[in-house]
Amino acid sequence: MTEVFCRRSGIAVVLLLVAAAAVAAQTTKPQVQVKIDSVLAADTNQGCDKQLSWLKHRLMRLFHFSTYHLVQHRESHTGFGQTATFELPGGRILHIEPMGMDGGMIRMEVMLFQGEEPMMTTDLKIMNHGIFMVGGPRYERGTLIISIETEAPPSAAEVGAPPAAVSAPAALPASDR
Repeated sequence: MTEVFCRRSGIAVVLLLVAAAAVAAQTTKPQVQVKIDSVLAADTNQGCDKQLSWLKHRLMRLFHFSTYHLVQHRESHTGFGQTATFELPGGRILHIEPMGMDGGMIRMEVMLFQGEEPMMTTDLKIMNHGIFMVGGPRYERGTLIISIETEAPPSAAEVGAPPAAVSAPAALPASDR
């Protein structure tokens, strides 16, 4: 009886060690930090929100409005091949799925929904520590601009599937911070 107990205990210990190793392997996978800023842009001559001072010059260079107001800021960490979901103003939902690294670029799929209806789906590459901006959906008395900023650790350059065959738009680095 004790021999059977010892054998089963040994098997249980081995299974426990395998499970612990699997959990450790999952937690050591590089995580991509995704930051989403929802900005209301309008022509009301109220200037730029102080919370957007780091982004002001890019907003003014890319979009031609007289007012920029931060409506919402969200952050999430997600692994490659996993989707981060963000609820945005106006009932919009943004899905970001980092797919892998291509040199210093993070390959990802970006999907914007109005409720359950897709508004935009695109594959793109964003420089690590870079920003990509999407503008256009009407919101309140202006236009909603969505700023997507990504950051992956240096070890993430080894992670992900081979580079995509289709060339995708690249975003600017976030070095203005």
